[in-house]
This record gives sequence, structure tokens and C-alpha cells, in this order.
Amino acid sequence: MWEREIGPVRLSVEHRAVGGDRGGTLSIRERTPEARERLRFDCFEVGPHFHYDPPGRNEITRLVPDEDPIAWTVGELGRDFEGYLKRAGLEVARPLDRAELAAVLEAAEAELRCPAPDLDGIDVDALRRRQGEKWRLYGDDVLAAWVADMDFPVAEPIQRAFRDLVRRNDFGYPVNPAVPGLPTLFCERMERRFGWKPEPRLVEVMTDVVQGIFVALRQFADPGEGAVVQTPIYPPFLGALGATGRRLVENPLVPGPERFELDLDGLRAAIDAGTRILLFCNPHNPSGRAFTRAELERVAEVALERDLIVVSDEIHADLVYSGHAHVPFATLSPEVEARTVTLTSATKAFNVAGMRCSVAAFGSPELKRRFLSGPDARHVHGGANTTGMLAMQMAWRHSQPWLDRVVHYLEANRDFLSRFVAERMPGVVCRAAEATYLAWLDCSALDIEGGPHEFFLQRAKVGLSDGATFGTPGQDCVRLNFATSRAILTEILERMARALDER
Repeated sequence: MWEREIGPVRLSVEHRAVGGDRGGTLSIRERTPEARERLRFDCFEVGPHFHYDPPGRNEITRLVPDEDPIAWTVGELGRDFEGYLKRAGLEVARPLDRAELAAVLEAAEAELRCPAPDLDGIDVDALRRRQGEKWRLYGDDVLAAWVADMDFPVAEPIQRAFRDLVRRNDFGYPVNPAVPGLPTLFCERMERRFGWKPEPRLVEVMTDVVQGIFVALRQFADPGEGAVVQTPIYPPFLGALGATGRRLVENPLVPGPERFELDLDGLRAAIDAGTRILLFCNPHNPSGRAFTRAELERVAEVALERDLIVVSDEIHADLVYSGHAHVPFATLSPEVEARTVTLTSATKAFNVAGMRCSVAAFGSPELKRRFLSGPDARHVHGGANTTGMLAMQMAWRHSQPWLDRVVHYLEANRDFLSRFVAERMPGVVCRAAEATYLAWLDCSALDIEGGPHEFFLQRAKVGLSDGATFGTPGQDCVRLNFATSRAILTEILERMARALDER
């Protein structure tokens, strides 16, 4: 239970279900041995209300159901905290420090909105009942660790918003995404998280990041012209090139002892007169690299020298571990920003990939004009998705505490996986991810007949991503998704280790 003290009272938050209703409760008690409750705000979803409890009475006041009860509660206490205590029969000897009160209420709001998720209590049978492809692709005897969905429960603010959507039967056409302010919300988050200040007028709401890649290839390069890609790479990069008839200009990453490195000399050598685009993945999937500013600046130098448009997939930006940081490509310089299209979404970090909503941020009006040019451009990049926009709003506005806990858990999973592979899977190379929840396992030293993907699927009953689909450097590699409970991850790794031992 969350608790804080201020003046003569102690605030606490718990989450309850009462008679079919549920939500967060903010309780205010005296700081005395009796710890008598003076106020309680039940921020329930259907029947929100609050209680005064001066001596001998329990006065209940209903709130308007359509209002946000958490926002109302925090706003009222911020406006007249001492007044509410006085009406509950408790005198405040001297005025409270306003800054301290604001900080306490801000923390209380975060707890009311976003209770800690149970990341350990994941049931495999419940996972198999989900409709998504992760647990549906293979049979019930296979543990799924492939596609980049987490097994964790979604943040409560997102769940609550969707329960409210169902209660209101609110599935009609959405208003223009500029009206609910998703571009502005995105820009505010980028400044708060990464010190980047994109302009809302240069942000376009789209269906997903892969769609943005397809549109960018079509709009910024002609058929047969090239796009640079650092392989191994997220397979839709390669698929988009093939589907649009644009040419792969391959610039493989260099595997080092601790991490993959960018090959800058190779980058310059690979680019020819027909290369138009640098298709970049930052943080990088599947290597797990969170590229440093110095590395990115060297890449940007090449982009400027060769007059390349940079299309930067930054969907994993929020999934970066201790000692590393995400640097948006567009922050490197005004000149670099002017030629950069940033594609991103809340769906990966907040585990709502099925919501299909993303944003494209353009570094200049000219880039946006070119991206949207053509008579069918608006239809090509699709319409706004009510549920996707709602999920993004709730993620970016209210769900950061959930993400902080998840990233901490993921980092511990990453460390556990790295130790396990080093100790129990001799010959398998695993460079610890700096970002993402994906581990790239190089099994080339094992010379597994038929490849490691089929070996682990058939012999260990573990479903991984086949490294061969990530480009030529992915041969004899697999990608493992470790965004699951420690118990499930342990069973996945144990199965893989036993299969290797029994070869």
C-alpha cells in the first residue's frame, strides 16, 4: 500500500473491488495512534464518491459518473486541502507547504491511476486463451518467445479507459486526431523524456510504424533506387523493400565481443548514386543496441554528405536499460532534423500492439509535404483508429509508473538470461541488450543441422523468431522475447539448454 504523510494526516492508496464496482481509494487518516480515517475518496469506475467522517457521522457525496474521479479528487484537494480536513472535523494548526502538498498529491494520483502490475503471476493457460498470434501460432506444447508482444498485463489506465469505452458503446468514427491532441501529447512526451521538441503541426497520426516505412519508401525513392539498412534487421524492413521494388543497400552491423557496432566505413562504401534513404532502427531490433550520440553523429555525417532522407524507426525508445539512453536521431542538429522522419508509437513499450496506432514526426514542412503528396496519400496511410488513439493517450498521459516497473523487471530478466546462456549454453553467443526486450542468440558455432529455429521448436518446444528472416547475418541465429514472467523465462531457457545437452 502506498502511504505518505503531510501535516497532521497520512494519505494512503489501495485498489478495491466492491459490489461489482472497482477503482482506487485515497484514504486520509489522522497521524495519531488511533489513525482514524477522516476522508476517503473512492474513485470507482461506475459510482465514484467520497466520505466525510467527522465525529459520529459518515457523510457520502456522489460524484458525477462521467467526470474523471481521480482528476476531480486531486484537483479538489489541491485547491482546498485544509478546508476538506476542517469539514471532516480536523483542524490544521498552520498552513501546509503548497509545494510539498502538490508533490504528495501528484504521487497519490500516479498510484490511483496506475497500480503495480503483477509481473510474476502470469498463467500460461491464460496466455494460450488470448487471441493474439504470439500464443496461437504453435501448439499448446510450445512456449512462445517470438513476436514482440509482452506477456504482462496492460497498464490499468489503458484497461480502465477501454472498460469505459465499452460501457458507453463508443465505437463510432473518431474526430480528427488533431482534436484530441495526440500530436501535442506526443511532442510533450518527447520533450519530457528525451529533450526533443518536435512541432505538433509536423506530426501525422498513422496506423502503424511498418505502414510508415512503406509510405516513406514509396514517396522518397523511385522503384530500383536504394535504401540503406543495417542488418540483421526487423524483417518488415526487408519485406517493405521487396514489396515496393526499392533496392536493399546492405550495411551489416559488426559483431563485437560485448555488442554490435556500426560499420561507418562500410556505410560509405555501400552507398551509391542511386541510394536515396537511410532506413534506420534506433534502438536497434534485433541487436538490442541503444546507439550513443557519438555513433549517431557519425551516421548523420554520412547522411548529410550523401543527401539521404533518414527514416528512423524509434518504437523501442522507451525500453532502454541502466547505463544507456535513447537519443532521437532528429536531435543531432537542425540540418539532420530537417531530413529526418521519425516513426514511433506507444504500442511496443506499453504492450498494445494490436491497437494499430502510430505517429510520424517530420523534421521539416517539406518532408511532410512529400510524404503526403499524391492524390491517394491520405488513404494510403489510413484513417485514425479510435481505440488505438485512446490507448496511446492513456499510455503517454498516465501509464509511466507501469512502464518504469516493467523496464526494471525486464532488465532483471535480461541479466538472468545472459547469465543462464553463459553458464548453460556453451557455444551460444548472447550480447546483453542495451534496449528492447529481445535477445539475439548466435548459434553459428554449434553447427545445428536445419538451423537453430527448427531445432529449438522441435526438440525444446520453444517458439523463437528465425534469424534467417532478419537478413543474411541472421543465419544460424534466433531472437528470444524475454518479456514474460521469470518462471516462464526460466522454463524456456531450461528447455533450450536440455535440448542442447541431448544433441
